[in-house]
Amino acid sequence: MIKMEKVCKSFGPLEVLKNIDLEVKKGEVVCIIGPSGSGKSTLLRSLNHLERITSGRVYIDGELIDEKVDGKDQIKISHKKVAEICAELGMVFQRFNLFPHMTVLENVIEAPITVRNLPRQDTVNFAIELLKKVGLEDKKDEYPSRLSGGQQQRVAIARALAMKPKIMLFDEPTSALDPELVGEVLSVMKELAREGMTMVVVTHEMGFAREVASRVIFMDKGEILEEAAPDEIFSNPKHERTKSFLQKVL
Repeated sequence: MIKMEKVCKSFGPLEVLKNIDLEVKKGEVVCIIGPSGSGKSTLLRSLNHLERITSGRVYIDGELIDEKVDGKDQIKISHKKVAEICAELGMVFQRFNLFPHMTVLENVIEAPITVRNLPRQDTVNFAIELLKKVGLEDKKDEYPSRLSGGQQQRVAIARALAMKPKIMLFDEPTSALDPELVGEVLSVMKELAREGMTMVVVTHEMGFAREVASRVIFMDKGEILEEAAPDEIFSNPKHERTKSFLQKVL
């Protein structure tokens, strides 16, 4: 579903991603862990064109959507085609980014109607099903300001799912939440994993990574230093940097 080959990303002289090779198969849940500033979020944003890579190749569901050498495009692909491919990736951010002037239901139906031109009533019905899934059907007519942080993040997940994506990307979705609200968001993500959704999750929640991930990737200073099954990473990390990181966070 996802393939990155020798992906590099620089911001001026700062090299944020260094020769990233990554594959994610259908139904996998890949958790990316590592210290702040290690390039985890930039990796995610490079998958859906929120950041353009400096060099390397990015494939989504078998289609090459980005190929660069020294910052220069090597393929010609229309903005429309890129948008169509990237619409297959739902993304949930640290901040909820809900439209404050729209109700919960309006937030969830906006993109499918505007971007995919789906019929309004069908979209409303599907949105209500998604709000049931995240436990917020009774909040459909509320505005975001009336919701807790955990509730807003669950609405953000429903909004991403409303586009019927093949892949879900999560960029530290619980980092802005009060500790007591983290569990309600993680429980929704666990349910998605059980249903077979392909997911890439940047997270500081080690318990979630241990329980749910198919694979855990450890990044530091723009590089993937280690990847393995959760039990192996957490119980017997091979790289010294992985060991020192886990000793501090576990």
